[in-house]
Amino acid sequence: MKILTYRKILLSCLALLAALTCGYQGTTTRWETIATNFGRNNKLYCGGAFRIRDNQVIHLKLAGPHLTFKPASELKDPETAEFAEAWMDDVSERLNRRTVAFLKGTLHGDLVRPFQARGQSSAWWYSKNWQVVYISTGWMDYKAPTSNGLAPQFTKLWRSGDGGETWTQLHWPEDREIRQLMFLDPLRGYAIGWGPHVWRTADGGQSWQEIKQPPRAADAAKPRKTFSAVNLGADGVLRVAYYVDQLGDFKASSVVYRVAWHQTEFEQDVVLPDQVVVDLQSSSQTAQRYSIYALSRLGAPRNIDDVSDNGRRTGALSTWESVQHPSVKQVHTFDDRLILDGLSVGKDGVLLVYATDASGDGAPRDLTFLSKNFGKSWDELNDGYAQGGYFDPETNTQYALFAYTLKKRRF
Repeated sequence: MKILTYRKILLSCLALLAALTCGYQGTTTRWETIATNFGRNNKLYCGGAFRIRDNQVIHLKLAGPHLTFKPASELKDPETAEFAEAWMDDVSERLNRRTVAFLKGTLHGDLVRPFQARGQSSAWWYSKNWQVVYISTGWMDYKAPTSNGLAPQFTKLWRSGDGGETWTQLHWPEDREIRQLMFLDPLRGYAIGWGPHVWRTADGGQSWQEIKQPPRAADAAKPRKTFSAVNLGADGVLRVAYYVDQLGDFKASSVVYRVAWHQTEFEQDVVLPDQVVVDLQSSSQTAQRYSIYALSRLGAPRNIDDVSDNGRRTGALSTWESVQHPSVKQVHTFDDRLILDGLSVGKDGVLLVYATDASGDGAPRDLTFLSKNFGKSWDELNDGYAQGGYFDPETNTQYALFAYTLKKRRF
């Protein structure tokens, strides 16, 4: 789930207000509290990316260094707080001391931290039984001189085969940034990074082969360009989406290219005219024939040099099937007051779209749009502000963390 958006405390009255002011049906879906002290004893507090299975927890966190302050007796000005050490007052130094940590434990117990490394970014993948876990760590030196305005980036790749108890650093060139890790099983998978580049491994990360970039995906002027969205289907087909000004007969379009596990080059899947893809997800119910969904903003990308372009675009959800030469169907559009953040695809027609409404005078509202019939009708849910969460497509269960309170709901 690409959530990786955050939510404010549950206020059902705002859900009712949303129903009255926008054209969606307002509804409240009951949350079940499953823990009230989740992560409270962990000094590395932040929502992070966590997963729940029965009473077990695994958790990937990014955290800043622990900052302390001088006692009142040592302050130069009793009205002004001062950090205990000089480096704490240096923003670059604080960024350089950020860390990536992997934690594991139980819902109602303490979480242990068997892995920690410096880094300001990370990606992970875990097997269904959580025995095999991959983690990439990206560390950028904010105090080093920049080259073409870009700070140097150093990436490392790690693997655990015993549920995160012990870790082995895999051979990985430090200058290859990893943004996503997607695997079919503990041995076969992909790493996707800046460029954009795609690498494939068939031996558990011991060796990697780069797959040739699809047409016009790269831009020499943007060495850290990324795909708009990436998805790995249940059949092992990797799909990448990106925007092009022109590609053959296609102008101002997002294109989706695909590569099957046995293929060595990408081939064109679909073209989405006059739109920019936000997220790309697929159904996992069958490996033989399944649906792919694209969440997009209609129109060209925002022109940051044009002050009149506020970035607001009508949102759209499109779908097609995992067949040769598929036809694309646009199943729904979303009002341009919404900033589309991400998409989740569950079983039996359950779809979740995450969005932010910043059109009012008050604070932005984080919203979830729910469909239980493959996008034919939608409910708008105003769930408040959460510090992390995810959607489990196998059980149609959504998890969200509100401060130290962990909740779930099943659709």
